[in-house]
Amino acid sequence: MFTKTDVIESFHTLIRERTLLPDELVDLWFNQALSQYELEIGNINYDMETMEFDEKTPFVVAHTLARLMQVMYIERELSRVNKINNIITNDIKLNGNGETKKYTYNELLDAKATAADYINKQKTSWYGD
Repeated sequence: MFTKTDVIESFHTLIRERTLLPDELVDLWFNQALSQYELEIGNINYDMETMEFDEKTPFVVAHTLARLMQVMYIERELSRVNKINNIITNDIKLNGNGETKKYTYNELLDAKATAADYINKQKTSWYGD
């Protein structure tokens, strides 16, 4: 059996953040990842009161949820990078870090591919076992 805390700890191992992310934001990403997982695969019996998953739920689900949260984190980071790199006024131009956009976008594509791979490996095959 594992808990929401296990998922969040797994998520924090995937990102490199200098400052602590707001708990409310991390909780929102967790709930969105849980919803996305249930939409893609099915119900995983998460108890909102105890913040625990059913004992029959495999631990790979924790890593999958963390990967989905990572995608949300990188999407936010890409938005931040795009906003910073496109500040142009009469006095100053801050758009010289075009490479940062490219690298962040590539990181997002990689994170999405990894999360999709995790989900696809957990789906039931229609061809039988």
